[in-house]
Amino acid sequence: MNRVMITKAGYLRYIGYAALDEDGTPEEIIELHIHGTKYGIRLDELRRTLEGRYSARIERVFQNWQQYLGGIAGLARASQSGKALNIEMIDGARLTVPIDAVYHALYRKGSYASVGELPEPITGWTGRGRRLAEGQQRIPVGVS
Repeated sequence: MNRVMITKAGYLRYIGYAALDEDGTPEEIIELHIHGTKYGIRLDELRRTLEGRYSARIERVFQNWQQYLGGIAGLARASQSGKALNIEMIDGARLTVPIDAVYHALYRKGSYASVGELPEPITGWTGRGRRLAEGQQRIPVGVS
């Protein structure tokens, strides 16, 4: 049996603050701290994601007098089993959080939820479980 080693990458917490979006509208967010970088997930999107219907955007959070959302850095989706919130960052990092821990952080039964980083996928396999065919290659995409 192969074991996957998940390492701690950061944490997720709900503190009740809002961040301003690109239009200047305050959006209530959940803070996601990954390797010292602060991200935000819009609360309404996260709730729809936990219901299993949608993906939630992960956005960079900048501080200048107030918090500002500064562009998409990844997506969060509920796992097929409904037991984890899986996060795929644009830089290729794959993270996971137990959904129970997310609920505890959202409803203040716990102060935060630990975020784990999944290891790189096995060579020859894509991130979504599809094997690369002979002659195909993965092309890394960078965002500037």
